[in-house]
Amino acid sequence: MNIRVNFTVNGRSIHVEAAVPEGPARLDELLPALRAIDDRMIGITVARQDAAGQPISCRKGCSACCRMQPVPITAPEAFAVARLVDALPEPRRGAVRTAFTAAVARVRAAGLYDLLMRRDSLNTREAALATARRYMALALPCPFLVNDACSIYAERPFVCRQYLVTSPPKFCDAPLDNPVKPVKTPARFATALLNAAQALTGRTQYTVPLVLALECAEANKKNLTLTHDGKTAFSTVMGYLRESA
Repeated sequence: MNIRVNFTVNGRSIHVEAAVPEGPARLDELLPALRAIDDRMIGITVARQDAAGQPISCRKGCSACCRMQPVPITAPEAFAVARLVDALPEPRRGAVRTAFTAAVARVRAAGLYDLLMRRDSLNTREAALATARRYMALALPCPFLVNDACSIYAERPFVCRQYLVTSPPKFCDAPLDNPVKPVKTPARFATALLNAAQALTGRTQYTVPLVLALECAEANKKNLTLTHDGKTAFSTVMGYLRESA
């Protein structure tokens, strides 16, 4: 069913038509509707930055964040990634799976696998930053990165959509040590989905780096295949989205 979503960004009233699953739906099946809203908000943010003379630096071919950063995604997004990989034609599917397997092996070898899959011990800023540094030192490229461009651009995770900077692209090669200037986006979609998933399933939710998406999807398959009333689940996410705005 189509739902008309109304929201205000920078004092401007915006309306978006979103197709929400009717009846029982998995949480990952809400992603197309949420992405449509997110994309509209991001478009407004980009236009605002241009008007203020502070344009977004991110461009096709500027892929530092894809080549080294953890790219945290929610479990429903991880499940969507796993389904996307399964649907790829060969030989592309095999190549992507090989890239995921190689990345997981390196994460394990670095002693970061359990830490990043559970994340319950990353409960302080210091611990999170230390782990991020260890991860970035591995310089693991996203399995979907092809010629410095995203090969799943329309279905990329929320964090990829919302990570926008106005600082020089070269600063992103060492984001923890350079004066990177991220742009504040109107709402935090990943956080809203994370909180909604926790409320709907009654289970604590964590993000994982994108390279562990297939591992996360397999480990949580039983819960990720559970269905909820589509309209209720969507309303739950939107409620948390309003809180994050």
